[in-house]
Amino acid sequence: MLFSRKKLVIKPGSGYRYQYGKSPILTQIKTQKGGLKFSSGPTSFHTIRERNLRFSRILAKIPRKAKAIIVLLAIVGIAAFLIHSIFFSTYFAVENIKAATEESGNIQIGDSIIDSLQSYKGKNLLFIKKDDVIEKISANYPEIENIKIEKDFPNTLIISFTEYPPTANITNITEGTNKKFIINSIGYIIKENTDDPTLPYIKIKTDSPINAESAIMDAAKLKYILGATSYFEEKFGMKILESEYLVIPRELHLKTDKFFFIWLDIQKPFEDQLKKLKKALVKLNIYEESIQYIDLRITGESGEKIIYKRR
Repeated sequence: MLFSRKKLVIKPGSGYRYQYGKSPILTQIKTQKGGLKFSSGPTSFHTIRERNLRFSRILAKIPRKAKAIIVLLAIVGIAAFLIHSIFFSTYFAVENIKAATEESGNIQIGDSIIDSLQSYKGKNLLFIKKDDVIEKISANYPEIENIKIEKDFPNTLIISFTEYPPTANITNITEGTNKKFIINSIGYIIKENTDDPTLPYIKIKTDSPINAESAIMDAAKLKYILGATSYFEEKFGMKILESEYLVIPRELHLKTDKFFFIWLDIQKPFEDQLKKLKKALVKLNIYEESIQYIDLRITGESGEKIIYKRR
């Protein structure tokens, strides 16, 4: 034969023995003289199974009432731990209040909001109502448009917000004073004593200075003025240099880059009034004639009456 096989010989007392369902495992055991010898034993699967069987036998010997008492004590212990952690522990007490915003211009107002919410420090974060926090911020900061409250457990309250955008430059003219503001889209002052050339200019004449603590212009009126400005520039291809809002007569005067004014009644849709001017262009050349003002407020029988004055 070309190949020969060596037979496995198991010597008596070697510690190896084949059993069905088991494999020999060598285990090191220290002898009394400090040496080592190897013994075979069952696999880990059989060891775990045997332990589980022993544990099942122990549980079987415990009376049913005793088992119920053990389970009840475990439930009570867990409940007591949770109640203590939630109601009596300082683990969920608010330690940090943060204001998150992507706009650098909001840093100052963010710090102010944090200062206004210091009363929430030490309160349980679990029981703070987000709606209450939002209501408090909205009442103190009307210039804020959107507010979002997040709880960063275990002890941090995070406020995210965005402000209403800057919308227009306001020049308030009174006897002896001339003050500038930048207002947002709901009429509140964002900045004082400055202007932004990229925003429309609106002039307001009043008997006394404007109260900077409240909205200096109704949001609907502001929307009307900005809408009329944009509509005129689009339809007539002229730039509006500034608008003048007359509070008592409720009039709007648009000053064009041809230095004549368009008079509008702010109580009527500006689209209807400006359409009258569009139809009158065949007779009135506003691009070449020297005009002082065009009054579109008057409604005639035909609904298209226009009054204008040449220089």
